[in-house]
Amino acid sequence: VQEHPEYLDEIVTFSTQADQTSGSTAAIRAGEQLPVKELLYGLLLPSGNDASVAFAEHFGAKLLKKDSSAKEVTAQEAYDAFIAEMNATAKRIGMKHSKFVNPHGLTDKDHKMSASDLCILAFEAMKNPLFREVVATRVHGYTVRSVQGYTRNVKWDNTNELLGTEGYQGVKTGTTNAAGACLVSLAERDGQSRICVILGSGNSRARYADTRNLLRWSWSLSKP
Repeated sequence: VQEHPEYLDEIVTFSTQADQTSGSTAAIRAGEQLPVKELLYGLLLPSGNDASVAFAEHFGAKLLKKDSSAKEVTAQEAYDAFIAEMNATAKRIGMKHSKFVNPHGLTDKDHKMSASDLCILAFEAMKNPLFREVVATRVHGYTVRSVQGYTRNVKWDNTNELLGTEGYQGVKTGTTNAAGACLVSLAERDGQSRICVILGSGNSRARYADTRNLLRWSWSLSKP
């Protein structure tokens, strides 16, 4: 998206597969449509697993059509192509301990990321001004349209409870039974920045306490 800002206005139409994705959701229904830029909020504020599948199908199809304009692309082929691109991108930016088998991070024995790789990914993602803006947004709303002709208002609340605390700029929460409560944060203080990665906290509140404690320790090391 950073290299192709024209993609931000493209319309994503939710499939039944995207709509039926389990876990946290952007609550967009099959047949409803919205621009890529707006769906980024649905992906990143409420941790919309459904949004990640919609993005995989949308952009995976673009990847395949770029290689073969004559072939009709199925939703599953598009999905698989997007996952392959995720893994290729991870390798390109130096993530050496990660493997993706889905776009949302729901538990799979073959899906994995390390704390160091999450730090690398956050560093790269936060170079994008739009990404920084989205993950720092506390609430966002949009009016979606359906192929059936109706419109509907949706509102997304950011799950990151550190937003609003001075110095914290995002980045992303995450919770599964296998990974525990997780949080990747960017904090700024006295002209310095820190990325903090917390994995495996016992509960949601603990990940915020762990983040504050680690960052407090980190800031203390930089004092003269």
